[in-house]
Amino acid sequence: MRRPAQLSARGLADEEVPELSSVPDGVSRWTGADLANLRSGARCGSADATQQELKQRLCRTIDILGARSQQAQQINAVLTSVARLRESDTSRLYLLIHGHRGVGILKVGVKKLFVTHPVTRGLVEADPLCVLDFYVVESCQRQGYGKQLFTHMLEAEHVSRPAVLAIDRPSDKLLGFLKKHYGLSTYTSQANNFVVFDEFFDRTIVSERGRLLRKPSPARTSPSPLPSGDAPALGAIQAKNVRPG
Repeated sequence: MRRPAQLSARGLADEEVPELSSVPDGVSRWTGADLANLRSGARCGSADATQQELKQRLCRTIDILGARSQQAQQINAVLTSVARLRESDTSRLYLLIHGHRGVGILKVGVKKLFVTHPVTRGLVEADPLCVLDFYVVESCQRQGYGKQLFTHMLEAEHVSRPAVLAIDRPSDKLLGFLKKHYGLSTYTSQANNFVVFDEFFDRTIVSERGRLLRKPSPARTSPSPLPSGDAPALGAIQAKNVRPG
């Protein structure tokens, strides 16, 4: 029953990414709510023709890049699509535009994970911000676009150290990217297929209930849960949502 969906994804991956002439080059962040608002506005007639066309092209861009990411990683399921974003309350998609076309996506979200501690070898509970999908079109790779996209995400999510991220089923290419740019290379294999680097556990303690807590900073008086990286919800299209390339 899954074969038609797989064929559809392959067809999407072969489509040309549409032009987004009204979106400036740079990185913008989108949630399922943002995309739903665009769709609702179009259905209710509150959006003009230009906005309706933007909604269609933006959603198509996300679906195409998600299908290409699936194809590049050679995995069975599409990780990023408009439908999947609308199903999640915590996922955020960072979209990189260059030449008024989408050239990269980075999806993140908070997940509750049980991970093996590299010292105690026991399972601990954490709620880290997770990298769920990361893709730059082949013709734009090795030109700094991936680093631009990742850097923007770190700043927007208030993540000071990339080591505190968990990575869902990273490809060899992504592991190489993290090693090259952030010096992250040593990790313990996890049963859930997430990668958390050994530095993930720096400055942490484990509570009596097995929850991983960050040690307090000088400004804090008690340990707190791992930062989730939550960021303020965004409206549909706002200037503050875009960082020029």
